[in-house]
Amino acid sequence: MKRKILKILILSFFVLLLMLNFSCNYFSSEDEMIAGVPFSSFQSDSEYDVYSKLYSNKFGKNTDSLYGLSIIYDKDGKSLYNKVHMNEFDESYKVVDYRSQIGLQGHIMSFLFNKLNVSLSMLKLMCITLLAIVLVAICYFICKKYNNLLGAVFYFTFLLSPWVVAFARNLYWVEFTWFLPVLFALMLSMNYSKKKIFVPLIFISILVKCMCGYEYITTIMLSTISFFLIDLFKKENKDKRKEIIKTIIIVGIACLLAFALCIIMHGYIRGEGNIIEGVKAIYKNDVLRRTIITSDDPIYTGLAKESMDASVWSTIKRYLTTDSNILLGIEGKYFKFVLLLVFLISCYNIIKKEKKEYLDIVMLIVFLLSTLSWFILGKSHSYIHIHINFVLWYFGFMQMCFYIIIKFVSKMVCKIGNK
Repeated sequence: MKRKILKILILSFFVLLLMLNFSCNYFSSEDEMIAGVPFSSFQSDSEYDVYSKLYSNKFGKNTDSLYGLSIIYDKDGKSLYNKVHMNEFDESYKVVDYRSQIGLQGHIMSFLFNKLNVSLSMLKLMCITLLAIVLVAICYFICKKYNNLLGAVFYFTFLLSPWVVAFARNLYWVEFTWFLPVLFALMLSMNYSKKKIFVPLIFISILVKCMCGYEYITTIMLSTISFFLIDLFKKENKDKRKEIIKTIIIVGIACLLAFALCIIMHGYIRGEGNIIEGVKAIYKNDVLRRTIITSDDPIYTGLAKESMDASVWSTIKRYLTTDSNILLGIEGKYFKFVLLLVFLISCYNIIKKEKKEYLDIVMLIVFLLSTLSWFILGKSHSYIHIHINFVLWYFGFMQMCFYIIIKFVSKMVCKIGNK
């Protein structure tokens, strides 16, 4: 009993530490630049889509809209994204729906804000709390499934990553929805017989994520099955491998069905009741300009056209350096060095036939593919949005890089010490 209480207290401490850093960037300065933007105003333009919904509904405007996000323009056609708090609604203002997604987060937050009088700061705290709980749970189960060092590296990477921290309190991005399917999948990988519990939870969590936005969905889906793929490498028993493959297929289908259901619902709203026309509009106006698909449509010009014409490699190269730290105290310019060091260590382990380290290499590759999936399949989005998409490295790949380096250095120190 005492051990359980102690475990709860320790986990609670880790949750509170994450919450502290997510809320005020405690381990860095409040104005630390993230991709050239101060922490305090990071992605404020995206978050305004939520504020706009809250305040337009507060003043009885646009209340019948099925979209959860919107933008308020003044009489000159300028967005009011710098106006976080609104005490009145000028009749010259115009509310325009943000139609690229359903915007579930806007619907929920508008209800909490306008019906239950939940403040903006409390809404942010709710997002921070949910994210902290989800991330600590992921680290806890990684400790149980693999080892304490890997779980610790995952935790401190989440804690000290300026990118993970920057998104944490944003009401538009609702970052906890990115990692919730991964948590449920990780828990399922601990016991494959519990598919009836976790597959529905994965389906719902992917559906919720899609309804809040399609960004990063390929990385999130592949991260969801990543631990199954890693187990597939570990298990030598034929029956266990069959069970894992079966789980990968079931969970993969559940993810795709959740995505398809969201597209259907979105298509219904977009097409004003005509699903087919709505889906066509989504494809033409959103899919084409965000993915690897190219288009000769003359409506796409400038940077949008450039992103469509860019090669996959030219897009990926943009993510090999960053102006921001990759971790507290480690500048972005050293990211290439970290990658080179991990590559050399992995080659050393292969040459020396360090079979105990093979699993680390497999995990590194699986998480790398998960991250690259959005850089490649969402090429046009990634080419333009370097200032936000760098966070995708933290879906396990960055953690594995630091883990491999720390593990190798500690092993070499022990060898030298024994001599």
